[in-house]
Amino acid sequence: MEKIISLSYELKNLLDTDPRVIDCSKKEQAMSNDPLAMSMSYKKDLAIDEYEFALNHFKKESKEVEIAQKKLHEAKLALDSVPSVQEYLKSYSKVRDLYLEINEILFSFMNRHICKGKH
Repeated sequence: MEKIISLSYELKNLLDTDPRVIDCSKKEQAMSNDPLAMSMSYKKDLAIDEYEFALNHFKKESKEVEIAQKKLHEAKLALDSVPSVQEYLKSYSKVRDLYLEINEILFSFMNRHICKGKH
């Protein structure tokens, strides 16, 4: 158990110093300090609330839900078009790929053993 804990800390330290993780953290901070990104994020959150309200009060096929869904889509597109958000998303994608690779290395053996004989 001590070996696992030691290796876990070693992995954490490696991740903390990985250039992709550092870059993503910087891009996230820049995005958080960008007034345009914050404004667009707020508008997206309002659109989410409106969409959820519409879903809770109208039929899924209703005009109200359709309008709210369109507003949400437009708000998400507006947020995603902000340069600081685009930079963050590109950087985040690299970190996500890194974590997926680590997950595959650490846990792929479990899938083989868990699913054995179930096919």
